[in-house]
Amino acid sequence: MKEIIAIIRNECVEPSKSALESIGIKGITFSNVTGRGRQKGTIHIPDPEGTLRRRIGVHLLLQRGLIRDADNPRFHVPVEKELELGFLPKRMLMMVADDDDVPSIVQTLIRVNNSGHHGDGKIFICPVAGAIRIRTGEQGNPALS
Repeated sequence: MKEIIAIIRNECVEPSKSALESIGIKGITFSNVTGRGRQKGTIHIPDPEGTLRRRIGVHLLLQRGLIRDADNPRFHVPVEKELELGFLPKRMLMMVADDDDVPSIVQTLIRVNNSGHHGDGKIFICPVAGAIRIRTGEQGNPALS
């Protein structure tokens, strides 16, 4: 058994969930997290497509003074500016899977989340010593299904 932990962009949650369900993966946990990686929490603005608003959230843009009105989010910063936000909101996906399922899960996550840009995320694969279903007491792989 392996635990798969993936840190992904917020807008990739639903596509990831759907893709994993399509390959038969049902048990997934998502958490809201913040962090930074190689991009060091730096974003480029302006953002005419609105991807920044979806990725980091209007509340953070308001907090940083980049927009003044959440209902009309127009940026109030010079063109071609780079902004250091520190930590960016992401989603953490966690699941435990049978060893045989890990390659297909990883390939699915890469396919869905790869945009080719900084901030696409990371996938970690960790060994799991055991699993127990609390309701029935099942242990090992039977506890996963």
